[in-house]
Amino acid sequence: MSEKRKLTSIKVSKEGNVTSIVIDPSIFSTVDYKFFCSEVEEICTQINEDTQTNVVLFNIENDNATYSLQRIDFESIESIEYYRVASKIDKIRCPVIVKMNGYIVDNLLEIALSADIRIATTESIFVLNHINNGFLPWDGATQRLPRTIGKSKSIEMILSGKELSTEEALKSGLINYIFSQPTVDKNTAEIVHKLGSLAPIALRYVKEAVKEGLDMNLRQGFLFESDLSILLHSSRDRQKGLDSFKTKERPQFTGE
Repeated sequence: MSEKRKLTSIKVSKEGNVTSIVIDPSIFSTVDYKFFCSEVEEICTQINEDTQTNVVLFNIENDNATYSLQRIDFESIESIEYYRVASKIDKIRCPVIVKMNGYIVDNLLEIALSADIRIATTESIFVLNHINNGFLPWDGATQRLPRTIGKSKSIEMILSGKELSTEEALKSGLINYIFSQPTVDKNTAEIVHKLGSLAPIALRYVKEAVKEGLDMNLRQGFLFESDLSILLHSSRDRQKGLDSFKTKERPQFTGE
């Protein structure tokens, strides 16, 4: 994956078939959020064009207990859409993992909700504090959070600005894994490596089937699942998987 220009508001690196992106919340005090949104959109587009990226890992760390994103005044509905970082990340076709540490507040949590797998340290805190500042979440939390932890818990969390501990977040389904600070990098790397070793086309189709199926009735979902299965059967990776079953050797998937 080649960068069209040097990215300054996010740090991007690639190792093997994994693209890692670091979001440093401290930059929002010096970088225009609109500029940050444009860079996120650019890298998400590049990832979808890169056949050699099988997994994306976002890293969000915030040790500022009083963190709050400066309020953005939207001119129109169209302008709100432009500022929706989570929606841009949500369009990434391959699996997206987010690793979090510290105070995952407001827009940071909205960004995390767009990931497929969420990992946090034992010290993390989660909160949507918009209501206490006189406005409401605008990057998809009112829609993604209920689909993640359910309606009643979501309304309570958004209306009250209630903080969730890591244990509460895990119990509610907001996050998938908890690791201690000393072990989070190692354990996350193992999860990323496991996903990265699997057939990339199958990974993308599974993600697509689940995401799109949520907006379909059950029968439509079954038909969509069948369509993707037929498409997958025509791939070279499927044959590699069948061959490996016979030879008992680990398959080397190529995404074809």
